[in-house]
Amino acid sequence: MAILNLFHKNSPEPEVPGGNKEPVEAPGGNKEPVVAPGGMKGGLEPPICGGTRHSEDENAPTKIQSRDLIFFKAGTDGGSMGMHSKVYAAKAERGIYIVDAEDQPRFALLRSDCDFLSRLDELVREQDLILGNGQHSRTAGLPADFGGSIDVRYASGEFISKSDNQSPIITRKADDAISEFFARAFDAYPRADLPDPSLIRKVTWREDGEDHHRVITFEREGVIATLHSESKYATSDMVYRSDAQVPAQAFDRIVDDVNKFCLFGLEGVRQYHTYSSHVMEETLTYELSDGSQFVLPNFYGVIGGVSNVVFETRLYLEDLLKA
Repeated sequence: MAILNLFHKNSPEPEVPGGNKEPVEAPGGNKEPVVAPGGMKGGLEPPICGGTRHSEDENAPTKIQSRDLIFFKAGTDGGSMGMHSKVYAAKAERGIYIVDAEDQPRFALLRSDCDFLSRLDELVREQDLILGNGQHSRTAGLPADFGGSIDVRYASGEFISKSDNQSPIITRKADDAISEFFARAFDAYPRADLPDPSLIRKVTWREDGEDHHRVITFEREGVIATLHSESKYATSDMVYRSDAQVPAQAFDRIVDDVNKFCLFGLEGVRQYHTYSSHVMEETLTYELSDGSQFVLPNFYGVIGGVSNVVFETRLYLEDLLKA
């Protein structure tokens, strides 16, 4: 059986150069900065409406030597100023995983031999995105997603990271260039080959905690799809079980999600996405008809709804069990 683990469960969480940990994106898109000792300076006002927290990473580079860009994430919302880019790109095992979430979110895995990342690096330099590198500002009480953030990572460890939820962090020209570049990429670049999601025959949601273990399996067979749930607490030997049968069409939701979010393209993204990932003890395992498996854990940071897939799938399976 071929097993493709998208993320390694026990991999250590590396720190961002300079000791600064980037904001963790929680479901709903809210971000709260987590400032680790070292590499940062700045004042902190009370977290009341209008209170502002400033920080600056003294180790943030002022010039990038590397040309090997491996990660790019930008989100801007300038309100009346018209800023609009919401994009994501990262190297992956089979290619380059990209997201454009400006309007209707789009997801794709580009072929690894295309020049998407090198052209994106050129754009970073042409638009001087490094200006203000390492500076972060957050004002309490503002609408969600106002302002913006930029995060760019290179194989050398060099990075660009800045954010401000009160005013634009890049020029309107740069914002337009980023938005246009990603929008055109979906038509201009070839896709990498991925397994056919229609071949998924079974999905397993699993939660492994210190005090609780739970598994829900969902498998389709002909015109029927079956669900089985097992749950056990560390304080008891009792195993709680429940079963249900639903029409096979209910399984379409699982296949549709893999297609929509290009989930199989996420294999290997973890090693480049570590700055904002938050790995939980929940996973989804997709099993294909040939026995191969793709394991997707619960993690935050990929835009466009990808980070909610594990959570929302669990809710869907629980609803089917109750039906």
